[in-house]
Amino acid sequence: MQAPRFAVGMLASEELARLDLAAEELLVSVADRKVVLPLIPKNASIAAQLATELRLHLIEGRRETWLYHAVSESEMLGKSVTLIDKSALAGLLDPSQRDGLLSTAWLLVSENLKPSQGRSLTIQLGPVAPGGEVPDHKILVPITITSTGIARNRVDSGVWDALSRVGRYSDSTQDASLRVDIQCLVDNPADQEIRSEERS
Repeated sequence: MQAPRFAVGMLASEELARLDLAAEELLVSVADRKVVLPLIPKNASIAAQLATELRLHLIEGRRETWLYHAVSESEMLGKSVTLIDKSALAGLLDPSQRDGLLSTAWLLVSENLKPSQGRSLTIQLGPVAPGGEVPDHKILVPITITSTGIARNRVDSGVWDALSRVGRYSDSTQDASLRVDIQCLVDNPADQEIRSEERS
């Protein structure tokens, strides 16, 4: 899974395209002198509204990771999975970890595990806690998966293989359902920013 850390969903893409076209039309009108500067109050209000909407999309985009879109744009996952990722930590996972986490979610809510009614997951990423023994240039992202209606002895073996790609994990039974705690090591984004600055 090679999706960027932050992604724009299909609906958001359409909205951004609409805003981009409206902004472009306004700028072209100014360049062609069909709209004179300074803008009259009506045009100034339109420009301010466009700027506000674009700014809100940029802020929202910083929270919407590949995992947010994978869950919200899937009919099955959207109904069954609650995602808690306030710091957008899912974006730090590498492609193998992303694939493992998404495969885990799919397998746990899959129709292949009967009965599927009443089955739900909560996936929480973070918060990142300082300290502990972590290799240089890495940070530890704790991931907790809690379930409703999923007994440990009914879990497909593929789930454990998928989890092992995300990180070291431990599982337990909580209220007769599965709970998994994962220690996911990811590259420290601060190091990546420093390397980018050194190259530029």
